Amino acid sequence: MDVRDFVKKQESALKRYRRIYKLLDFTGTTIILYVLLFYLGIDEVFPYLSSFEVKAGTSYDILGMNVAFETLALTLIAAFISIIITFLRHLRDDRTKALYLIEQKYPELRERLRTAYDNANNENLIVSDLLNSVSMKIKKITSSTLLAKRRVLFGLIIILISSATLTYVVDNNVRTTEFNPEDLGNIINDITDNDEENPEDFVVLDDDSSDEGGNAGSENLTGETQVVVVEGTEVDLTLPAGSGVGFSNQEDSEEADEDFERSSAYEISVISSQSYYEELPEGYENVIRSYFEEMAQN
Repeated sequence: MDVRDFVKKQESALKRYRRIYKLLDFTGTTIILYVLLFYLGIDEVFPYLSSFEVKAGTSYDILGMNVAFETLALTLIAAFISIIITFLRHLRDDRTKALYLIEQKYPELRERLRTAYDNANNENLIVSDLLNSVSMKIKKITSSTLLAKRRVLFGLIIILISSATLTYVVDNNVRTTEFNPEDLGNIINDITDNDEENPEDFVVLDDDSSDEGGNAGSENLTGETQVVVVEGTEVDLTLPAGSGVGFSNQEDSEEADEDFERSSAYEISVISSQSYYEELPEGYENVIRSYFEEMAQN
């Protein structure tokens, strides 16, 4: 058996086993966290949270099962926290290569397997004898020897125990009485509510305040005459009552043309229009005219 192919095969198997360890740890941690969140009554807090109060009490159809929003939310929260914990737990995992692990399990291959692996491409009498000796021994080694069976068994036991606990807690609705969901929801809203009014965000308008130029911050348009200076000339901005002229220069308003003559009043009455004409069929003029006269009288 080729030594290099053997080592590559064991490295691939070791990676698969490490993924199994992570999956078992993630599953067990998620179930334990879900039990803890349910026991603390976190799912009962959602109706009191402004962000989730609309969704609270709803359900979703997932794989033919009717899953409540609270259950789905707790699962997602537990899974998210479990991902972080699992990542931290395996961050400093033993990254020992498969070659060294095999040597630890088979002392007769210690140093010999590494030497054969490093010199597999060399051709001499000593290396050939070493490769033949190592190849005969590694034929009896299987990838399952790298699997930490106790670790897998422990992970399965944790999952079974936590699953049984979850079933009991959910079926019997076991809750703690130390926390009030409404109070906890109010606390979370106070922390996360970005729309809360902050007195410092408001600008107070003071009627007595003035700007940098000394002008009043607010003016009364119906009070005393207000005067501004434009190019050294004082301009009166008073709004005369009923004038309807808005802000204008008084000098310009005095020069306005006032030769407009108002039309005389006349009695309001119905006046027939003289601008519409239509050719009536010959022989029916009198009938049509009589019909419209009667309609006008009615």
